[in-house]
Amino acid sequence: MDTYGININFPSSPGPSAPFTPSKQQNNIYDPNELIRRRQRAQQEIEEATAMMREIEECYSIASSLTKNGFPSQAGIPGTEYFRSAYQEISDMLHDSIPLNLERAIFLIENAYLNNQLNFNDFQKSISEKADYCKWRMRELKLNPHDGLAQNMAIFSLLTDTLNIRQPGTEKTVTHYPLKYNLDDYDSQKNFTSHFVNTLLTTNVGQCHSMPLLYLILAERLGAKAYLALAPQHSFVKIQDDNGAWYNLELTCRSILSDYHYMNSSYIKSEAIRNKLYMNPLSKKETVASLLTTLGQYYLMKYGYDPFILDCLHTAESYSPHDIYNKIMEADYETRLTLEIARLLNARHPETLKKISPEAYKHYERMHELYKEIDNSGYEDMPKEIYARWLRHVEKLKKEEDGHAQPTIRKTVK
Repeated sequence: MDTYGININFPSSPGPSAPFTPSKQQNNIYDPNELIRRRQRAQQEIEEATAMMREIEECYSIASSLTKNGFPSQAGIPGTEYFRSAYQEISDMLHDSIPLNLERAIFLIENAYLNNQLNFNDFQKSISEKADYCKWRMRELKLNPHDGLAQNMAIFSLLTDTLNIRQPGTEKTVTHYPLKYNLDDYDSQKNFTSHFVNTLLTTNVGQCHSMPLLYLILAERLGAKAYLALAPQHSFVKIQDDNGAWYNLELTCRSILSDYHYMNSSYIKSEAIRNKLYMNPLSKKETVASLLTTLGQYYLMKYGYDPFILDCLHTAESYSPHDIYNKIMEADYETRLTLEIARLLNARHPETLKKISPEAYKHYERMHELYKEIDNSGYEDMPKEIYARWLRHVEKLKKEEDGHAQPTIRKTVK
């Protein structure tokens, strides 16, 4: 018996020699070369089986780690520290550990994406210049600089009209031009940073993301009350006059639009309005909280999924519970995580996943829970062609209104 347990009985005396044929010689179990080949095949099978078991164990180990901890942290990658620093400071604002500052929060998330390349003093200086123009404008019109509606009038006219403003204490007149809407890259497909407020300050060209945020920064500087509001893939500014009437300030077309306009052209369901997804004025804290969701989105684009994204989403949700984009991001996270765990465990069906790992199955349940919440909220993704059609509609509306009196916010000079 050899080392593999094969019984080999040799004859006591050699018999007559058989004629030599290659096929018989190759299949002869007594051939030493055949024994070597069998031993090699057996060894190869053992190695393959061992490797397979090792791979299965590794897959189960990774799946177990993903189940308990989520995707692995990318904290060691250079650049992630700027995101974590931004998250910490914005979280401190939301927790009231430091004053709530929209201007600073916007700078932090954009600076994190740009690897700490921005200068906050330069950012503040650009904002200060525009805030000064607003103050000078109110002085020219003899408006009360502390009146909220007058402040909003000044901001809206600064961002939507060409103004020649006299600089106090000098004979100098400063010309300020209105913001331009970026029709060529309205969804930041060509240049991701085209929707940044910093880009808007530098180029005077922006989008429906950056324009309202700049307005709100100026309102914060002047002490005016203004609110961010959302429509599908869109944002705008809401303000109130002295009588409590609401105005929708649409900076992309330099107009004041009715609620009906957004309802009729923006793919909004009544359930979405009832659940405060759209058309609802957000508080300052809700707006800052939504920036954490944006921070998580920026992080995802640069480094992929890891627990930091959930930190952003969960903190934001605590202060902005109606943010549908927060839920969409978390649902996507849980979907990717569930599919990866199922792949590692070779669980082709949810029932199999539940049988193999009840803990992993909880991610599957959480995924469906989030999708159910999204479906029940009234949210429906707007097709790109409908959004493009909406933009063309807004542009057409603006051209039609060029020959007519523009709607204005009026303030009586006392």
